[in-house]
Amino acid sequence: MRIGFAAIPFDKRLLPVTSKKSAAETVERLKAVAGYIHRMGIDFYRIPANVSPMESLESIDEARDEIKALGDLFRKLNIRTCFHVTYYCILNSPDRTVVEKSIDELRCLQLFDRYAGGGNHIELHAGGSYGEREAAVQRFITVVTSLDEDIFKMLRLENEEHPGKIGTVAELRQINRETGIPLLFDIAHYRVNPLEKKLPAREVADSFLDTWRAATTFPTLHYSTTLPTRGTHLPVDPADFWVFVQSLEGLEFDVMLETKEKEKDVLRVKAWKKEHAAVVQ
Repeated sequence: MRIGFAAIPFDKRLLPVTSKKSAAETVERLKAVAGYIHRMGIDFYRIPANVSPMESLESIDEARDEIKALGDLFRKLNIRTCFHVTYYCILNSPDRTVVEKSIDELRCLQLFDRYAGGGNHIELHAGGSYGEREAAVQRFITVVTSLDEDIFKMLRLENEEHPGKIGTVAELRQINRETGIPLLFDIAHYRVNPLEKKLPAREVADSFLDTWRAATTFPTLHYSTTLPTRGTHLPVDPADFWVFVQSLEGLEFDVMLETKEKEKDVLRVKAWKKEHAAVVQ
């Protein structure tokens, strides 16, 4: 099982990771991130979504050689990578301009992945409910099923914590039945969403992981330590993390920590396991 962190390292010396000038400059910064996390023994990392200024395909195309070198570096260092869209990527928006900009973001990530040598998936949410949940679900399905196949096969749909958004377990299972998009389980979102029926977490995780059988990437789960009613990403509680992992014994997956202290939390949970080897098998 790989344990990773998302996008922006805690170490401020590596910031900013992305560039407002060019994709090539972002790639150079990501090379520094790759070396940094490799030296710490971290082998899973989520690349920031805004890899190209203003979702410019031209900037990515101009940096194709640098992006290939970055992909080669991640593979050489045995670091798994993936993407998660920005907050502004909303495929089920009633506003077609928002949808088109969201698709542009996906196109950039897909092209970046192609130049990097492939192997990444794109994590996303289904979007808002807009006062009519079933219509919002169907808009999402209509848009994703019209995407280019190279983009569509990269998508992984994550459950949501906000009742005003689409993303309950039941809604995601419906979308999976109609589209086949693999489902990504975020335990923190699940715990705080008031619309959930609170099935056992293992039951939900097992059913979501099962949707990855035909996926092009290895299954992933998200983990956060949260407040009781909000999915705020606090510094991780290592003991609780390993209790959660042990509750899923027999299932196969990697874990992305979505936490305040990023790589520090990855090291913290790994150190806790070593110190408590008799407890964590």
